[in-house]
Amino acid sequence: MAATSAVRVREQLQHAILEGALKPGERLRAEALAQRFGTSRTPIREALLALEAQGLVEVEPNRGAVVRAFDRADVLDLYEVRALLEPAAAARAATRISAADVERLEALCADAPVEQQIVDNEAFHRIILEAAGSPRLEVAMRAASGIPRAFRSVFWHDDRQRTESMLCHRRIVSACKAGDAQLAEAVMRMHILGAVAFLEETWPTNH
Repeated sequence: MAATSAVRVREQLQHAILEGALKPGERLRAEALAQRFGTSRTPIREALLALEAQGLVEVEPNRGAVVRAFDRADVLDLYEVRALLEPAAAARAATRISAADVERLEALCADAPVEQQIVDNEAFHRIILEAAGSPRLEVAMRAASGIPRAFRSVFWHDDRQRTESMLCHRRIVSACKAGDAQLAEAVMRMHILGAVAFLEETWPTNH
């Protein structure tokens, strides 16, 4: 039961941090969180340690945990790690994905308002990762995907970057249809490295 509670708390806190409901520097007090989630402090401590391992919180001795602040180097590092892991997921997915999931990917490539495209992008990458069928890769990707929405959404509000991202998505779908692992891997790598290049170009080096 404690393990189940810890997973539930971790998932909800992770969502709150990534979506911006919990702000950088905000203190996460075990007592208050235990009341909020209706559990004891043991699952809270386990959840906070898991989030610390993901780089989303900082646990300070005798002071509790705070939501970690992200800077340019943090976000670049996360995207560069994704560029190592996610192409491998795309290669595996290309030879394992179901026809139904290919149809879901195609639907997520349709034109939509920017805010919807941000949501669709997250769903697109999640389907690819699940189709890869590797629990270990999922765990590794979870640690590399902790990028707050405020940073992720920047790319989708830039017209050129959004166009390039959608083109990559459509090429990944084509690779999955053809069962072409090498193409899926190459396009996914280009897709993630494109985000790295955009970030390096647009984010001031003193932030």
